[in-house]
Amino acid sequence: MLTKQPKITLLCLIVILLLLAGCKGKPADSRPLIITSIYPYQLLIQDLVGDSVRVQSIIPANASPHTFSAKPADLRSLDEAKLLVMNGLDLEGELGKAFLQRKDKLVDVSSIIDLPVVDNQEPTSDLEHHHGGHDPHLWLSPQFLIKITIQMGDRLQTAFPHLAQTIGANTASLVASLAGLHQQISSERSQYSNPALITYHDSFHWFARDYDIEVLGTVQSSPGTEPTPKQLTQLGDSIRANKIKAIFVEPQMDRKSAKVLAAEFGLQILELDPLGDSIKAQHISDLLWTNWQRMKQGWDAAVNP
Repeated sequence: MLTKQPKITLLCLIVILLLLAGCKGKPADSRPLIITSIYPYQLLIQDLVGDSVRVQSIIPANASPHTFSAKPADLRSLDEAKLLVMNGLDLEGELGKAFLQRKDKLVDVSSIIDLPVVDNQEPTSDLEHHHGGHDPHLWLSPQFLIKITIQMGDRLQTAFPHLAQTIGANTASLVASLAGLHQQISSERSQYSNPALITYHDSFHWFARDYDIEVLGTVQSSPGTEPTPKQLTQLGDSIRANKIKAIFVEPQMDRKSAKVLAAEFGLQILELDPLGDSIKAQHISDLLWTNWQRMKQGWDAAVNP
């Protein structure tokens, strides 16, 4: 019995040491940090800088930027970051003010591309919703995204000169990929006669503009605001007149009104995801391509009910 005791003690000591080793935290990530406001820009920036830089978004992909409320820890991370990227055009709400307070390291995407001049006409429908004169969902236009990529590539090379060669190569590769994607969507769009959408929220304004797709109406004229009886009547009229067979919802928003319309008019409920959560997008091109496939699914339903 006495000869076995040291072995047991030694075994216990080994177990304790292993447990202590397992309690040690992971080493701190020493890579420079870029903070973006929304997940699509995280995807874009990560495509450009590769793995040598940490890229994080404050607003998670399963939350609406219009209603998200930042926590104190989120705001503290802005000071840690070497570069900040926001969309602008009031998309980020109160969070946008925190970004703008750090202008010395901020890239406001809306300010680095030439947006078309907004006319002074009033909206033609209660269903139209824009921020600051422009629809803010710039990243959903492949043509805008090409311009954004070029400009961001330049900004990133300046901020991270030691990665300039990598960023330059990645920028050229992404621009070529997005140009090819735009050509593919344009080709497939030509196979549809007068395609139209009814969406939950007017996120795809610029995408629809790129490809001459009519957005007949939106369920929510502004995020979180349920439609009035008048607006539901307008949507019903558009559904009948255009023989719409699908209504598109977004995973970040409640589907209650969409379900009412779907039940009344026999519509499929399909999903467009402007932020990429349900798509599980790993690259910015995944976001555009998957949403395009879902749009086609709705039009194909009208042809083959």
